[in-house]
Amino acid sequence: MARVTVQSIADQLGISKFAVSRALNGHSGVSEATRAAVVELAERLGYTPPARSVTRRTVEILYHDPNVMHRELWTKVQAGAQIEGARRNVDTAVRCLDDPRAIAQFARNCDAFMLLGPHDDAILAAIRDSGRPCVRIGGPLPPLDAMDKVSGADEEGAAAVALHLLALGHRKFVFVHGKAGFPGRTVRLESFAAQINEVADTELREILLSEDNAPGEFEQAHTNLRRQGFHPTAYFCGNDYVAVTVLTELMRMGQRVPEDASVVGYADYVVAQHTSPALTTVKVPHHQMGAVGMNLLLARLGSSGPMHALSPQRIGLAPELVVRGTTASAPRA
Repeated sequence: MARVTVQSIADQLGISKFAVSRALNGHSGVSEATRAAVVELAERLGYTPPARSVTRRTVEILYHDPNVMHRELWTKVQAGAQIEGARRNVDTAVRCLDDPRAIAQFARNCDAFMLLGPHDDAILAAIRDSGRPCVRIGGPLPPLDAMDKVSGADEEGAAAVALHLLALGHRKFVFVHGKAGFPGRTVRLESFAAQINEVADTELREILLSEDNAPGEFEQAHTNLRRQGFHPTAYFCGNDYVAVTVLTELMRMGQRVPEDASVVGYADYVVAQHTSPALTTVKVPHHQMGAVGMNLLLARLGSSGPMHALSPQRIGLAPELVVRGTTASAPRA
């Protein structure tokens, strides 16, 4: 039996195939009588619409972070992007890349780029030159840059930590940066300090280390603060690994956590759940950041939709304060 087509339905009814197509797809431009006749004949003849071809996109996911400890977070972002990509018929390739000369080659075979974590300016420049859409996740962009960016809302996360510690009665704080050079930590410090400064009789000091894991340096800096007459009861740290250093050193020096001092990390690495006591921290939605980044790229690649024609986006996903065992009421003076 010959396959039933739009043309064969049109021939039997004596109308154009365009009228048949509009009737079958529910579009305007045909009378209700014609639509009813087309649908009735199509059902009687067993018409089956042809399968629509699906356009598959390809996204290059690039990372280059020499800090091995950060790989855990970028892996979560990558997983979120790839799972969402698979759901949306997107092929992904994941590469560790620091050579801007390779961007032009990859651009010939992909539709868009996703940058995870830190990258040199030369990589960003090469992607701009390629003309491909790009979303950056977790790294800084120059002011008014044309790229899109997805990140965690660090300002809100840090403010939530400040409010949590203030509510517990703490008034003397230390922000332990860990290693310098991470813009997100500076943003969190500024937001934390702004919230602390709204309350009278509060004081905030800073400790900077050469590495996130530098226990000897923390001990010396902590000793110096106490010699100056400053006795902090709460420590907010640059990330969870810095917090682990602070937690273990405070306990080694004879301070009880959380009875004598509260410690808060940031990001919610796996290690945060395995300290004793378990670490209070801020959980950043890294998996969702990857999914949002993928959907933003697809919107840029489309020809319509609410995001397609908008100016460059800066999307910050709200984190979550996870209260565990390292924070408690401030000790009485």
